Amino acid sequence: MKQIPKAKQLFRGDINDAVIRVQQLTGVHIDPAWWNAHVGNSGTTDQILEKFDKAYETLLKSKRPDEYA
Repeated sequence: MKQIPKAKQLFRGDINDAVIRVQQLTGVHIDPAWWNAHVGNSGTTDQILEKFDKAYETLLKSKRPDEYA
């Protein structure tokens, strides 16, 4: 199984950059509606990155179960 990249580990001062890099690495892209429904913009940087990583992992496992179990 592939390792799921974590935005929190890729973060270098810009949340958007970290989130985009994760999407580029996996090939699974999100839209603003997904972001608003699963992550949102409230909380600290760490909290937002943790929410994204958790929600994105669930998304990957549902879209590509053979790669990310």
